[in-house]
Amino acid sequence: MNNQFGNGEESHHPKKMLIQVISSFRYAFSGLFHVLLTQRNMRFHFCLAIWVISFAIVLKLSEFEKAYLFIVITFVISLETINTCIEALTDIISPDYHDKAKIAKDTAAAAVLIVSIGSVISAGYIMMPPFFDSLLSHDWWMRHYRDMAAVGIIVISVLGFWGTQVIRLPMTPLMVANGGASSFAICFLSRVGDDVLSFFALQFFSILLFHSLGRHRKKVFVPILSHIFGICTYIAAAFYIHPL
Repeated sequence: MNNQFGNGEESHHPKKMLIQVISSFRYAFSGLFHVLLTQRNMRFHFCLAIWVISFAIVLKLSEFEKAYLFIVITFVISLETINTCIEALTDIISPDYHDKAKIAKDTAAAAVLIVSIGSVISAGYIMMPPFFDSLLSHDWWMRHYRDMAAVGIIVISVLGFWGTQVIRLPMTPLMVANGGASSFAICFLSRVGDDVLSFFALQFFSILLFHSLGRHRKKVFVPILSHIFGICTYIAAAFYIHPL
């Protein structure tokens, strides 16, 4: 992941190797931020990823089923990233309109479409049976109404924050409120589902998504702080309800 053209030589000095590794991750995150900030479809993918993982926790899917869903999610996101790379390279090679350039972009987009359709079908095979069994069970709703409320908070906080950007409301207070609410609900779901891995994955996806939806997109610390606020609020509430 070396981002310096013509300078691909790797150092064997421990200190320089560490610097190169850190730089490679910085370049990779820079690419991820670019795709999120410029590609609307990537933001949709992140939204769906958060909601799918949340429902996987509520529906008590097995570890294998969750792992399969994670593979499908990361595959779709990776292919969307490659599609953006192909589009950028095509624009460099062919800045003017060309039929072959159009074919290159269209086929790359088609690959994302095919994988997206396959991922929806795959997730449907895993999630639809327990989903409808749960919806039709009154006892299930009595036991899990708070879990579904947490999922609803995540959905509303994301869509609500996304929608408020249209009318240009103040961003930072909304980021703290909506991002904190999403983070709080994620903490609750992860605690109920006893799923640490999903906690970190959901927080990571949520932070990046809120960062991409904000207007001040260079200030990544704002969504990070909003999610830390949500985590601290959950810890304080949990301690108040069940003190040590």
